[in-house]
Amino acid sequence: MDNRLERLQQAYNDIEIPEELSLASRKGIERGKQYKQEQSHQLDNQTKQVKRGTKMNGLKWTGSVAAAILISFTVGVNTVPAFADSLHDVPVLGKLVSVLKFTDGSAGGGTIQDGVDVNFISLKQDKKSDQMILNFANSDTTQDLASSYNVKFTDNPSVMTVTVHGARNFSAVKDLETLKQSKYVQDAYPLITLDDSAIRFNVTFKEPVAYEVKEYKDPAQVAITLKDKKGDEGKQDTIYSVRTISLLADEGLAVNEEMVFGLKDVRILKDNGDMYLVEAGYFDTEAKATAFLKKIQKEKGVGEYWIVEKRTSQEAPKCIPQLGV
Repeated sequence: MDNRLERLQQAYNDIEIPEELSLASRKGIERGKQYKQEQSHQLDNQTKQVKRGTKMNGLKWTGSVAAAILISFTVGVNTVPAFADSLHDVPVLGKLVSVLKFTDGSAGGGTIQDGVDVNFISLKQDKKSDQMILNFANSDTTQDLASSYNVKFTDNPSVMTVTVHGARNFSAVKDLETLKQSKYVQDAYPLITLDDSAIRFNVTFKEPVAYEVKEYKDPAQVAITLKDKKGDEGKQDTIYSVRTISLLADEGLAVNEEMVFGLKDVRILKDNGDMYLVEAGYFDTEAKATAFLKKIQKEKGVGEYWIVEKRTSQEAPKCIPQLGV
């Protein structure tokens, strides 16, 4: 019991008091800390018999402190609008299910489901990292487990592609604009798919990022944490991209993606003219890229819409709406 009280005391002493709380609330909590420290000192100097009585007092004190914290917190929320607003958009994460392990930039999790809605995506920012939180729902109710999903990070340019299977709705599409407030994010946009039970979206980054992805349950959420990636600042290599000309985000784009299905590095990207393209891969020399293009023309039957584009590694693909432009 003594050890438990000591742990409670330490946890309480470690509480950070928000600056927004009223002065009276702050003083009340500080007096509580001081009182507990005095009580603990007296406890160490008493006999076992007195300790037993003091333990009961300690339990009473614990309940009093909990009430004091609740009162102080309530006062802070109700009297400081800025503090209340800052809490409104902070989701409460559930129980940790797993920390994803990535292979070649790709990892997945969740369980096979249907009728899922990715109903909101929130952005939590601090000095050292940004966190994107995807929330899953079903029929407008809280969902316990995340639907099957995949998160893939690719380079040149740096892009994160999120795919959720068993999803019939994407109410959070409006929240992609919010992700652009992240210091790491250049753009965020939905992707067309011929699978009516899946949703996809891309997040492009200004520079390569370090990342960690965690899955939670009760409620079902996926949290993607982004941090600075050391050693890659300002690095710009020349690449040769095997891609389509620029297309609208319609069935024609999806059909061209299907034509190269099964290739390892296929992705859809947005160009610098807000049109879209399918990229089948990129290479460090033009000769390699040209040879690959000829190969997929023969094996996959891709047509004249496919070209080789030269660009730098973090540069957005150029808008090439027709051949010869």
